[in-house]
Amino acid sequence: MKHKLNLSIILRSLIFWALSFAVLPLYVILAVLVIPLAPKIRHRIIMTAPIYFTFLLKYVGGIKYTVRGLENVPSSPAIFAGNHQSAWETVVLNCFLPPCVWIMKKEVFNIPFYGWAVRALSTIAIDRKKGENSMTQVISQGKQRFGLGFWIIMFPEGTRIKPKLRKPFKHGVAKLALSLDVPVVPFAHNAGYFLPRNSIWLYPGCVSVVVGAPIYPDDKEIAPFTKKIENWIHHELDEMGS
Repeated sequence: MKHKLNLSIILRSLIFWALSFAVLPLYVILAVLVIPLAPKIRHRIIMTAPIYFTFLLKYVGGIKYTVRGLENVPSSPAIFAGNHQSAWETVVLNCFLPPCVWIMKKEVFNIPFYGWAVRALSTIAIDRKKGENSMTQVISQGKQRFGLGFWIIMFPEGTRIKPKLRKPFKHGVAKLALSLDVPVVPFAHNAGYFLPRNSIWLYPGCVSVVVGAPIYPDDKEIAPFTKKIENWIHHELDEMGS
């Protein structure tokens, strides 16, 4: 799918970003005010931002979405793992998945304003200055987040990838799932065609999202488990196309 930049797309995109940045001061204030509240309540309040941004994506940017497979989501917290193509998924997934926490470097918490909001979302923080490795920190905090009723969401590619590229998955998702004894719920989407990586332009269309059945390891082997997740997501992306 090739997009042509035109005046309509330029205007839609600029209006979207202007309206998006306009609410940031409000959420900075909210992030400070909600810190004393319970984690799930804080999360629910801050997550009204993705609802607002998704509204703008649809009615200003012209980017809609459809979701298949939500019936596959189990009732108990687990790990969501999917492909990473765009900024779109970091926003819109929050509108239809259970309450999720993300994994970030602890240094992000020190970023003025943005870091405050991230902290309020019970984000799992990796402190690379500690002697323990990153996975040990994620496992420890992951158990605590599951106890609070949160899910964990991860992108095993490790970075945003263009829609037609396929990159071997890293083993972090499988390691965490095995350590916490939870399944992995895979998802796939083609948002990179509509809000490309490293781009501010929004191209109208409909993002397809599919959520798969939970994947359990056949044994305690990490590599085959990772490959099973990778094969499912890549197959769905190939079927989905543009």
